[in-house]
Amino acid sequence: MINNQMTSNPTKREIPPFFSLVFSLTFLCMTVACGPSPEDMAAADQECRQLASSRTGYDPSNPEGSKSAVGKGAAIGAVSGAALGAITSKKSKKVVQGAAIGAAAGAGAGALKNNEDKKKAEQAAANYQVEYQHCMSSKGN
Repeated sequence: MINNQMTSNPTKREIPPFFSLVFSLTFLCMTVACGPSPEDMAAADQECRQLASSRTGYDPSNPEGSKSAVGKGAAIGAVSGAALGAITSKKSKKVVQGAAIGAAAGAGAGALKNNEDKKKAEQAAANYQVEYQHCMSSKGN
């Protein structure tokens, strides 16, 4: 005597058709290449790098502000200070003092310029990233 009610499983749930469709499409995209090919992505990457660079004036392969302006400023200051000291005084002690003051002033001015250049380079790099990401997302990458 088998009861028909006992053979059915009351805890078994059916998957709604919508979830079945979503699962099928997800599985399909995981097994079949969906989206751009690696060659298309590389071409889009190159194009977006050029576009972002031309729009921002920033070249990530040659970033600005990496050169030390402090050393250049100190050298120029020292030379001009020494020259000014030599012109104004015939004593060698004054020439040395002029060179030291010129070097200090040049180093200070060089540090300020270096800081400004660094800030400009950071802002340009940030602008480049925004342009690059916008371009890549517009291409579906």
